[in-house]
Amino acid sequence: MGTPPAVRRRAHLAPRPKATPMTGSRIPGLLVPAVFLLALIVGVCWYWRHRDDD
Repeated sequence: MGTPPAVRRRAHLAPRPKATPMTGSRIPGLLVPAVFLLALIVGVCWYWRHRDDD
């Protein structure tokens, strides 16, 4: 029926991973989605303004 009590007691004593500072290699992973969303918003605004142009 689940894990033994001794294992459950030790689970909270396990060392937690330390937070690492943000490195330059993470910047593309943050910028690419932001640029994509910005381009999508600009495209939708452009379309909305020009939807009735003939």
